[in-house]
Amino acid sequence: MKLGDTPLVDFTRDRLHRETLRSFGRYELTTAYTPAGQLQRQHLNSLLSDRDYTWNDNGELIRISSPRQTRSYSYSTTGRLTSVHTTAANLDIRIPYATDPAGNRLPDPELHPDSTLSMWPDNRIARDAHYLYRYDRYGRLTEKT
Repeated sequence: MKLGDTPLVDFTRDRLHRETLRSFGRYELTTAYTPAGQLQRQHLNSLLSDRDYTWNDNGELIRISSPRQTRSYSYSTTGRLTSVHTTAANLDIRIPYATDPAGNRLPDPELHPDSTLSMWPDNRIARDAHYLYRYDRYGRLTEKT
């Protein structure tokens, strides 16, 4: 991308057309991939901007590490996200995720310990942390407020 004859951003791609280098001004973002094609590492010519990605044998992202923080992901045996654990200086947060048998996310059991919801009726989510959902008689979403 150029402004007149001045390049603003330039991309380099590998033979699979994945971005491997992005140059913008004096910055360069280098990206590396695993042999399976998953994101492995990103480096922005600054140590504070390095990120390493770790995957398990099922192809699930289990960790993103950087000099400032680490985020770890846990999954059920069926591959559903069960928790995210973030650690950094003066920070240690674990967020659990529960799902019903259809895989719909349920209210956080630690934030809503009195919730008795174990599944969404008719496999329709009625509410989440931000919205209320309404459906027509055919089960189609008609309103999100």
